[in-house]
Amino acid sequence: MSIPEKEIDWEALARSLAAGAGLELWTPEVRAWLAGAPGDRVLVACSGGADSVFLMCQLWGRRAELGLELVVAHYNHGWRGLASDRDAVFVEGLARGLGCEFLTERRAAERDGLTETGARALRMEFLRGAAKEHGCGAIFFGHQRDDILETQLQRLGRGAGLEGMAAPRPVHCFKDNEPVHLRPLLDLSADALRGHLKGAGIPWREDATNTDMGIARNALRGKFIPELEGMLGRDASAGAARTRRLLEADAVALLELAQTGLPEAFTGSDFLVRETLQSLPEALSRRALTAWLEGHGLLASLSAAGFDGLLAALCGSEAKGRQSAGARFVVFDRERVWYEGAEASVAALVDCELRAGARLGLSTGAILASEWVVVDAALRSRLEAGAVDPATECFAVLPEGTGVLAVRALASGDRYQALGAPGSRKLKDCLLDRGVGEKERKLLPVVSTSEGLIIWVPGLPVSDCCRVGPDAKAALRLTYAAGKPL
Repeated sequence: MSIPEKEIDWEALARSLAAGAGLELWTPEVRAWLAGAPGDRVLVACSGGADSVFLMCQLWGRRAELGLELVVAHYNHGWRGLASDRDAVFVEGLARGLGCEFLTERRAAERDGLTETGARALRMEFLRGAAKEHGCGAIFFGHQRDDILETQLQRLGRGAGLEGMAAPRPVHCFKDNEPVHLRPLLDLSADALRGHLKGAGIPWREDATNTDMGIARNALRGKFIPELEGMLGRDASAGAARTRRLLEADAVALLELAQTGLPEAFTGSDFLVRETLQSLPEALSRRALTAWLEGHGLLASLSAAGFDGLLAALCGSEAKGRQSAGARFVVFDRERVWYEGAEASVAALVDCELRAGARLGLSTGAILASEWVVVDAALRSRLEAGAVDPATECFAVLPEGTGVLAVRALASGDRYQALGAPGSRKLKDCLLDRGVGEKERKLLPVVSTSEGLIIWVPGLPVSDCCRVGPDAKAALRLTYAAGKPL
């Protein structure tokens, strides 16, 4: 739909839409979640397309009824040049017109070689980081019913299991205080949604690349699915939506059985009893092993084929074995399954990057994680009481404009001013005063800005220049867990 040049009265349009499109159109799972755990501040992901504009207007029109404060977030991939920038301007106008806080980020030019999947990961990283930084416990997405079949077909081609085929879920909860993902429009077709927008006279942005049949999702939407529906003589998207609901119910039940059959796989145990793993049906042992690997930061290092091979070996008759998982190894004998650091890798820390809000497995076998947290009374009380162990945790307020953090080994000449220190000193001397020996110093990550300002080194209090001041509303929590060879 074309965008009118004159000023848009977004409030009037949103009221009109909300009056004609009630919450009964939403998935019951999202309605139940909001009734049981209402949040007063949520992030709305808005691309400017029909789906997200519909969701934004509907949420705004029903915000008082739902008790929600809306924050609008837009990620500009920059792939379409000026058109992408106009999308961002359009969404900002929508947000400002509805009196909502607006957040945006543009993909860096050096990332132009990224794939569609990589760009999607960057968008999700931005949204989760923005939600945490601004105190939003949930992120609303505008995915609708037609997205389900497209997602299922793509994942079918990759060999997904129940969890993958049950996506996208109306309510998706995560560990480690990640914001909940809410998709209330999964029961509404794209045509129905656009009909409501047209009826209310609401404009949206059309992405010209949606007609590019060289993109897999576009080809599925524009060619394959219409032909499939023509051959079947039925609405395949409606059938896919029902299949998704059934698969999600099955996935939840199997996960609960796996948690009962091998609870230590879900509670951070350093090892698993191999006989117990072997005694479970494959559907349960697969879920238990997945949870155990993920809990120790090992899952991301394994390909699908690598995981399948590991599971087959553990459930087979081999007396012992050892499989690489990034910088570490999964090791097993007849009795147990555990993990070890890679001897060849732990001698040095490889330089890498950490995006705020992400989790990183270091070459030493350690885990460095970060998350945005709200600076509330409880956190201030912890900080004032000195109840933060500098060996494993710190809270930092980053300099304005900080994006990617640098993680490297200690370098000659590094200087550091720890929290409350009268001035800077050699970083090596600071660590020596804390009893950190030479071997351990080589393994400790030095976390800094891309400009070289050191934020934290595990074992020392946060840098004084990054302290949580009296006016701070959000901070980056950094945690460090050294490798735990058995």
